Amino acid sequence: MNDSSLYEITQKYGTPLYVYDGDKIVSQYKKLKSCLPDEIEIFYSMKANPLLGICQLFKELNSCIEVASDGELYSSLEAGFLPENIIFTSPGKSYEELEYAIEHKIYSINVECLDEACIINRIASEKNLTVDISLRINPDFEAAGSSIKMSGVPTQFGIDHMLLKKVFGDITSLSHLNIIGIHVYTGTQALDAQKILYGLEQIILLGLELSHSYGFPLKFLDLGGGFGIPYFKGEIELDMELLKNGLCQIWDKYKEPLAKTRVAVESGRFLLAEAGMYVTKVLYEKECKGIKFIVCDGGSNQHASSAFLGRHIRNNFPMHVLNKNDAVEEVNVVGPLCTPTDIIGQKVMLPAVVPGDIIAIEKSGAYGLTQSSAAFLSHPLPAEVIQYNSSSYVLRERGRKEEFLRGQNKLLFK
Repeated sequence: MNDSSLYEITQKYGTPLYVYDGDKIVSQYKKLKSCLPDEIEIFYSMKANPLLGICQLFKELNSCIEVASDGELYSSLEAGFLPENIIFTSPGKSYEELEYAIEHKIYSINVECLDEACIINRIASEKNLTVDISLRINPDFEAAGSSIKMSGVPTQFGIDHMLLKKVFGDITSLSHLNIIGIHVYTGTQALDAQKILYGLEQIILLGLELSHSYGFPLKFLDLGGGFGIPYFKGEIELDMELLKNGLCQIWDKYKEPLAKTRVAVESGRFLLAEAGMYVTKVLYEKECKGIKFIVCDGGSNQHASSAFLGRHIRNNFPMHVLNKNDAVEEVNVVGPLCTPTDIIGQKVMLPAVVPGDIIAIEKSGAYGLTQSSAAFLSHPLPAEVIQYNSSSYVLRERGRKEEFLRGQNKLLFK
């Protein structure tokens, strides 16, 4: 998307606004798929962006899907995914969510603890069913090159490798469960191909070892993923050629023992982040105690990641002013919220702006609106639009101010 087309979209749909490049999504999917042996499937990690239209696009690309709630499961079914191409991963699945997944006979519920397995068994027993599950393992090896570690360290995710012998024995005694595989997710936002390859091979070895040691057929092996994209200065793009060649070598070593195994990787950020922009309009330009502030109509309530809420180290997403070049001044780009944390660009260099100019926050396609505190101050939700095959389509309409009253606020006095 160029600045001219982005500007036209803002004039049509207003600001703040999320805009996605459908052609970029397709190219990212094909880029990742081209690095994988033909036998390895991609499961789209729906948590990255749960829009129904985005899910439909991945369905058209023959992706499978990984969900993390009953809401995501419902949407994935609405988008047309078959139950046999859906897996459910979450450290805190409720009874109702598990019942919903069982009723729809999805391919695998990735179980994270013994108590969860017991609940699944109880539901399955009541329905006279046998449910396929995979065990999510927290292995002894650490996350390979990931910025956020999710294995090898104490976390809420998965079954501790050290406890697996006892837990496995208890789970196999549950008569309405069928263990079909294992799942390991070492971490996210990994940019070092060599370290990713090391982690993937360790997971393969672990899966084969557990299958042999505990005597269950390894029908499913979820290798996780964590493929990252460079957001910030100094970060280097993931070497896809190195990843492809390394995966080819690994697959040559293990394709025979995995001949009857469904092997998968997960991806969300890599597929979507670079395909999205959050665009916001300049309302005011002001100076306070020697610092220049650009006040916009959208902020951290709609793009918490850009404000680094919940992060210890501050950084800036790349951003630019539409149809303007030559960054000439250091400014803070802020939103309309009544909190000093509403800074979506700190000490960034931008061209001089005037009210009405449009600022685009790049690499915003993943973990954007739905990871943000959108209800704070009751601003309307932004529209979300996709440009695909030279046409634009509304994926989520702009909210209305009355919607924050509907279904959740009730008057005390009438």
